Amino acid sequence: MLNKHRFEADQVREVVVRVATDEATIVDNREIPDISLQHLVAVMLVDKNVTFRSAHDKARMEDPAVLRQRVKVRLVRDDELERRMPSREAIVEVTLANGTRLTEHVEAVRGTVENPMTRDEVAAKARELITPVLGAAACARLIETVLNLEQVNNVRELRPLLQKT
Repeated sequence: MLNKHRFEADQVREVVVRVATDEATIVDNREIPDISLQHLVAVMLVDKNVTFRSAHDKARMEDPAVLRQRVKVRLVRDDELERRMPSREAIVEVTLANGTRLTEHVEAVRGTVENPMTRDEVAAKARELITPVLGAAACARLIETVLNLEQVNNVRELRPLLQKT
């Protein structure tokens, strides 16, 4: 939605997220940052992105900027979306301060078979997760090797790429 419509967090009056009732039970105002839907939406509003690091940053749950946005987020348990399970869908409605209402129905979670990530997106996600552990150069070698796995003669060639040097 942020890619289609440019708006700032302070322009948002309310965000309503509709999910299946069972899913809502799991993600509703959890104390664990990467599971709390309200927290993650607030982080998205503030940062314009949610990364692995920002999703797992417990301290951000006390960040005044995030808390200001979090009060605007309302989770709705949707029986119709529950009936569509196991399809993991959500409907996001953003109301801006000027009255503009934006709605997006996400019918398949990004990265699932129904809504796959591109090769570049997979590489970017891998880079985000692996670089802090192995370093940028080792991460680049690992990604390149995995993306060209058909050229690997022996799977044991991967082992050194998975170790810190």
